[in-house]
Amino acid sequence: MPEDFKRYFWDVAFEELSWEKNQRFIVERLLNYSTVKEIKWLITAAGKKYIKTVVKNSRNLNVKTKNYWNVMLTPVSRKSI
Repeated sequence: MPEDFKRYFWDVAFEELSWEKNQRFIVERLLNYSTVKEIKWLITAAGKKYIKTVVKNSRNLNVKTKNYWNVMLTPVSRKSI
């Protein structure tokens, strides 16, 4: 993970975080608190499919964040427009 992401992990030892071991925690934290820059990185690193799974099953995302990502990650059907 980029070093500037450290600000989002104030309560853990950033140096000990491992993408392989802590992926779900990292995704949840970035979805809750990060900006567009970090989300772009996250989509590239984790993929939309995995992020959708985390949003669907997470108990660590706040309600507003969960609703937002459910809307943002759901494709809009042209028939409904």
